[in-house]
Amino acid sequence: MSIIKRTAILLITAVLSTIIFSCTTTESGKAGAQSGRPVYYGYGEGSSALEAMRNARMSAVRQTAEDLLETAAYEAQKQELDDLLAGITDFSPYIYKDSQQTISSEQSAGFSYQIGVRMNLESIADLLSSRDIFGGQVDGTSGRVYILNDQKAPAVNAGAAEENTQAAGNSEAGTSSPETVPADVSVTPYELAVIKEYLSEMTYMVYFNDETENNPYLARAAVASANRYLEQQGIEYIDLNQIERIKNDQRLVYEEETGEAVSVIQWIAHKLNADIYIEVALDASSSTEAGKYYGTASVTLNCYDASTAIGRGSAVYQTNPPAFSTVSESDALNNAVTSAAFKGMSAAVAGAEEETLKALSSGFKYTLYVVNTPDSAVMRDFSKKVEKKVKNIKRLSYSPEETIYEVSLIGDIGMLEDLIYDTAELIPGLENLTLVMQRRNSITFDTGM
Repeated sequence: MSIIKRTAILLITAVLSTIIFSCTTTESGKAGAQSGRPVYYGYGEGSSALEAMRNARMSAVRQTAEDLLETAAYEAQKQELDDLLAGITDFSPYIYKDSQQTISSEQSAGFSYQIGVRMNLESIADLLSSRDIFGGQVDGTSGRVYILNDQKAPAVNAGAAEENTQAAGNSEAGTSSPETVPADVSVTPYELAVIKEYLSEMTYMVYFNDETENNPYLARAAVASANRYLEQQGIEYIDLNQIERIKNDQRLVYEEETGEAVSVIQWIAHKLNADIYIEVALDASSSTEAGKYYGTASVTLNCYDASTAIGRGSAVYQTNPPAFSTVSESDALNNAVTSAAFKGMSAAVAGAEEETLKALSSGFKYTLYVVNTPDSAVMRDFSKKVEKKVKNIKRLSYSPEETIYEVSLIGDIGMLEDLIYDTAELIPGLENLTLVMQRRNSITFDTGM
């Protein structure tokens, strides 16, 4: 069926091109030098920065596909192409890594991005061929070299563009991203948008080490004050009472599951699906002078990744001047501790976000299990193709029964699932790949071999 369709499309393309478009050229044919990695420009809008960036990338891929297919074939298969692009969640496999530049961006009622990127013509042609979309340069020939001209740089977009196309004109590409990142982090605007969205949805858990804190009352007051900061900022957090209920009711479960190899704080944070846990440490003292009570406190807030216990920064805040009370030294101490914990949380959260951004710039880590893998050559081809679409893929083990990979990808596990399906369709022997199980950051497929 695919051969018949391919032949029909190519015939339609030839006839229509001759009759209707013999005197025309594509827009890309009017601009820049020819290249196997041409520069294209895309515009996208959305309710979030992530959605707008995705639509901008889709726009660039769509235009590249149109020029690869040429006008007649594109028009004949426009609906098929629309359906194909609508099902893709990650367009990074079709864009060369680190080539993306933001031309303009806006935020009012929603978000908009105009970007310039270098296109991976081979990957886009493979995508079209995998869906039996043929025409122009995409004729199904193995080893085909694809060439397109660089697009002319667009003018900075002053508003929405019809059907995600860009206005004509001249502009200089390469303006900086509207988002700020640490100097030692290298991410594209799209990757930054993905990470920022993750950071905005992180859940925090604040608690103290009850084996080292000699005043649990003050420690709980510090936790409550830290949670009050999170609540005021609209940040998700685990309630103190929920933490203590788990700690008291499931102590034996903790010991059986971990052998106390991890701290009870980390175990609870992981169990309650927190992303970051913050351990509070106190150093407080009080004094009385002329019938007045004073309290000083130094609060240290150490932040950790809830899954790995890897440090995610820390903050220290000390009351200066001392807190004052007319009631008692205990009241002065409580005032000092709660004030220091509340004020220290701003720096703690900012530090945790920055350190998490740095860590995630190399990708979210997922474990990929592929069962029934008797053909090692097929699996090697599979991993090489996946490698082009992710930050990194590392094989952890191989056997004819199961191959295990660690995959680093800037995106969620649903994006990884789609990426695996798209890759498998390109590899003879993996056409029947099916999802078996997905749990947290691990996903399992069966090859059907």
